Amino acid sequence: MNKGFWYGVLTLAVAACATRPTSTPPEPPTSSTEPPSAAALVAAIEADAKRSDHEPDSTIRGELAAEADRDAQACLAREPQAAPCLYGRGIALGLEARAHPTRAGESLSNMLAALGRAESADPNYDEAGPARVRALVLIRAPGWPLGPGDAEAGLAAARRAVSLRPLYPPNLLALAEASAKTGDGNSAREYYARAHDAALALPGAADRDEWLREAEQGLQHK
Repeated sequence: MNKGFWYGVLTLAVAACATRPTSTPPEPPTSSTEPPSAAALVAAIEADAKRSDHEPDSTIRGELAAEADRDAQACLAREPQAAPCLYGRGIALGLEARAHPTRAGESLSNMLAALGRAESADPNYDEAGPARVRALVLIRAPGWPLGPGDAEAGLAAARRAVSLRPLYPPNLLALAEASAKTGDGNSAREYYARAHDAALALPGAADRDEWLREAEQGLQHK
């Protein structure tokens, strides 16, 4: 299995998990004797994901993955059916796959299962995040027997995300990518254009600039 491929898949998948532009996230858990809330545990997982995304040291990425896994397990112990905890578990499994490429196929399959449960619990969570991230993993991962990739299933997941949050640029970008992956160039161009317009309508921010770049690159290549 190609380590570099899995690294790229998980970098992008985790980045998609960690986009939350509309509100200030809760503070990560502190050293207080009071058990952290589920919201604080999820915030800690997302902080680990963002650190891992820019961390070149594989040892530190492994430590971040282990920390995220502990927080995800603690969150699920408090609220086993809550969408944020299930979504956080998905993020943690993505970090695990990135940190341990030889187990990436299994970790990604478990990640998809956790995201599926999160989608069932609250499909609107994180701007339709469970469906969006499922789509990205499904269209970027290799298919059986090397991995859980399934372009058609990824396209269906991306469509669900757009149906729920049609103006959120990452959802439109995911559907554009899924359309291209399944050979529908016309739809890919349409959704890259829609993602570009949706991003332009937002206030200036780093996320917005990244979404615009991705849409423009997609339009250039389609």
